[in-house]
Amino acid sequence: MNLRGLLKSGGHISVPKIYPGSKEGVIIYMRQFKHIHYDEEKKTLDVGAGVIWKDVYKYLEPFVSAASDDAPGVVGGDPLVGVSGWLLGGGYSLLTNKFGLGIDNIVGFRVLLPGAKAVCPVNAEENHDIFEALKGGGHNFGIITQFTLRVHKQAKRASFPWCSIKDFLIRFIRDEARPEEAVVVAAFRHDLEENKLKSFIPLTAWNTDISFCQNTRGSETRELAQLSLRGGDNLSGSDAVQAFGSQSQGPPSMSLAEAYEAFSLRNSPVPVSLKTLQANFHSVNLEPSSEIGRNILNADLIDTKLFTSLQIGNKIERDSLTVFAAGNSVIASLESPPDLRGRMACIMVTTYTRTLIDEAENSAKRLSLLMAANHGIRVSFEIWPFHKNAFNGVRQGQTAWPHVEGKVFGPLVGWFEWSGKKNDEFWLKKVANSLEELHKVALQENCTTEDLPKYLNLTLENTPVKDIYRDNYEKLKSLRRKYDTQNVMGLAAGFVIDAGEA
Repeated sequence: MNLRGLLKSGGHISVPKIYPGSKEGVIIYMRQFKHIHYDEEKKTLDVGAGVIWKDVYKYLEPFVSAASDDAPGVVGGDPLVGVSGWLLGGGYSLLTNKFGLGIDNIVGFRVLLPGAKAVCPVNAEENHDIFEALKGGGHNFGIITQFTLRVHKQAKRASFPWCSIKDFLIRFIRDEARPEEAVVVAAFRHDLEENKLKSFIPLTAWNTDISFCQNTRGSETRELAQLSLRGGDNLSGSDAVQAFGSQSQGPPSMSLAEAYEAFSLRNSPVPVSLKTLQANFHSVNLEPSSEIGRNILNADLIDTKLFTSLQIGNKIERDSLTVFAAGNSVIASLESPPDLRGRMACIMVTTYTRTLIDEAENSAKRLSLLMAANHGIRVSFEIWPFHKNAFNGVRQGQTAWPHVEGKVFGPLVGWFEWSGKKNDEFWLKKVANSLEELHKVALQENCTTEDLPKYLNLTLENTPVKDIYRDNYEKLKSLRRKYDTQNVMGLAAGFVIDAGEA
C-alpha cells in the first residue's frame, strides 16, 4: 500500500495533497532532531531539522561579547517557523539584503537519501549535484536531518524608526544609495473582531547594522497617524501628532533576535510594545502613551478595547494561535477560533511603484468588506522591498530555486484567515483572484515579469511545480531519477518534482 507522507518541521506553510486526521497519509514530525552546535573556528552552525528559528536565536545569544560590536548571526526566518521548510523553499529574511537568501547560506546537509541505510554528508565537495538541488528543492530528494549554515558577524542591535508609510516606502525603494542593512516591511491589514472591522497599517523598519533613521516632520507624522488609525478611531491633526510626538527622541534598538521576534509579531492580533516583550510582565495596561508610542513595534494606535490584560491564563478578547513570550515566561496564551482556516500566498515582484502599493491597499479594503458575511478573520497585504544587491554572488545553477546576481525579486505577501471549512471555496477563489489582479497591475507597472519563479513557501497549492523551478526543472527531474529510482519521495505530499522519463 502506497501511503502519502509529509515531513513536518515547523508546519508554517500550506501543503498540497495532505489531509491531517484522514487515513490518506502519514506525517513524519522531525521535532526530535533538535540539536544545535556553533563551530566558532569554522563560523558555521549545525542545526537539526526539527528546530524552529526561535531556538536558533536563543542558542546564539550567549556568544554575544560585551567587549565587541560583533555578534554571531544566521540568515533566518520568523521565530515560530521551522528551519527545515523555510530553508528548503528559499528563505527571505531580515538579513537577505546583506547576505542573500537562506539557501545561499547553507554550506552542508546531512541527508537520508531514498533507499539508503544511513545519512550521508552533502556539501560542495561531497555529492555536489544533490547539494545544489537541495537548496530550494523542497523535500524532493530525501529526508534532511541537519543543516550546516554560514554564520555572519553582525551588529548586536537593530534599530527601527518612525516614518511616513507609503511615501516613505517609495523613497526607500528609489534610494539607490540606501544601506543594504536597512529593512522595511509594511502591510495593509483588516481584522474582523466581534463583527467590527478594524483597519490599520503596521509598519516595521530596522537597520541590522548601523543607525538608519531620519527625523520625521510634523506633516509626515500626521499622515502616519491618519494611515495607522484603526477603524472607528478618529484621532487626527494635533492629537495624532501628540500621540506620536516622542519619535524625534531617536529610534529604539533591540538585539537581532528581538528584531526577528518583532518581525514575527507584525501580523499578531495586537500591537505589543518592546518593553512588554523584554520584561516579565504578568499584567499590562496598553494605553496610547508617549512611551508606548516610542516603543511600539507596529505603527498603530492601540485600541484599548482589544484586550484588558496579559495575565497568565487569561483569555484575550480576540482569539488567535499566537503565543506571546517575555524571556522564558509565557505572558499570554491566545486560544484559536473554532476551525481556523487560512492561506499565505504571494506574487513575486522586482520593485514597487505607488500604483502597485495603492492596488495592494485597495485590494485589502475590497476583501475586508466581504469578511462579515463570510466568516473572515483577517486580510492583509504585505509590502517588503529588497535591495538591488540582495542576490550578489549567486550564479546560475548554484541552487534549485532560480535566482541570480543582478536580478533581485521578492514576495508581495497576502495573509488571509477565516473560519469554517464551508468557506474554503469562497476565500480560496477570492485569494487567487486578488493575487491575479495584483499581478496584472505589477506587469503594467513593470514591477514583475511573466517568467519569475513562484515562491514555494508562499504559493497556492494548485501552482504547477514547473512554475517554481522554471529553467531548472528538467535538470531537477533528472536528479530525481538518479537519486530516487523507486520514486519514494514521489509519494510525499507537497510540490513534487516529476521523476518520470525525460
